[in-house]
Amino acid sequence: MEVVSELVQFMQPNQRLDLKAVALTHVLGLTGSAEGKAAILGLDDLLMAIFGLTYDENHTVAKDAVLSLINLTAEEECAIKVFQLAKRIEPPFAIVEVAAKHIGDEQSPLADPWSMVLSNLTRVESLVHEILDILERDEQTLPRLARAFAQLDFNKKKARLHYLAPIFCNLTQVPRGRELCCHARYQLLEKLLPFASYEENVVRRGGTIGILKNVCFDAVYHSVILGEDDNILVAILQPLCGPEEFSDEENDMLPIELQYLPESKRRETDPDLRKMLLECLLQLCSTRRSREILRAKGAYEILREYHKWEARVGLDRDCLLACLNVVDILIKNEDEIGLDNYKSVEVPAEQAEKFVQEDTDYVKSLLD
Repeated sequence: MEVVSELVQFMQPNQRLDLKAVALTHVLGLTGSAEGKAAILGLDDLLMAIFGLTYDENHTVAKDAVLSLINLTAEEECAIKVFQLAKRIEPPFAIVEVAAKHIGDEQSPLADPWSMVLSNLTRVESLVHEILDILERDEQTLPRLARAFAQLDFNKKKARLHYLAPIFCNLTQVPRGRELCCHARYQLLEKLLPFASYEENVVRRGGTIGILKNVCFDAVYHSVILGEDDNILVAILQPLCGPEEFSDEENDMLPIELQYLPESKRRETDPDLRKMLLECLLQLCSTRRSREILRAKGAYEILREYHKWEARVGLDRDCLLACLNVVDILIKNEDEIGLDNYKSVEVPAEQAEKFVQEDTDYVKSLLD
């Protein structure tokens, strides 16, 4: 600890560049291990020095300081420590504002590493409300971040800003974040939707699908998701679609964007993301109105073909089970179901265990 603390003197803004660079390189190396991170997080002066060097005029020094913060905020407890210290010091280090400013600056060469820092901080649910307070102080901040995300060539220094997707996903962990995402004032959701099928990067794609999942888990927004505009439903169903041909009658049921897909159409390759999409649909099946809309839009027909593919090609047990859970509901008529809202039903524990075992046995029989 004493050896590490000696680095602080070399990490001051007015220190010689070579000394700052060498000391910070050593600190960055320490952040790669649990022991090194513990040593740094136990020294407020060293953390404050890292904060200060994120402003350094030398790009390499500033970048290494931000990279250090990425590693130091990777775990929840550490992220809280960094966030709280940044508030407590005098003057405070406005870590969220600094991150948002870089991300929203099309000329910032540090936009990507700062987006990873903010992604780590927003992953901590207990910090999300305060971070939202900060982001909303300037009414232009959230629209600017959404614009930076939606415009792939936004950053002129070649930052890709893929980690904005998990940032928005993390914000929707809480009701207020979901409200902001769906609010017409920001139009965040409609800007993010196209990236649920963005093949070039799984972080951007996964974060977007995570947003959809969080919003679907809140029944308040089911009427928005299944409104007159099919955009959100298409974003959920499209990654589950393949190149299969449907009858003319079945095609007429589907949203126009899902009709007559080309032979080159591929399904989502990541099983975790396929499962999340299926969980979106399961949540949307909770009420009679939503189930009727899903049936009318051809969700069952899409899942019928998806199930064949998963059993033959995807071969993921969890995805098969998730698909089965949705199909079991959609295949029934409402008289068989006999209730409006599934979420209002309490299933005894022993009965729930029986259902889970039966589903597991069925999926096993498909794959064996």
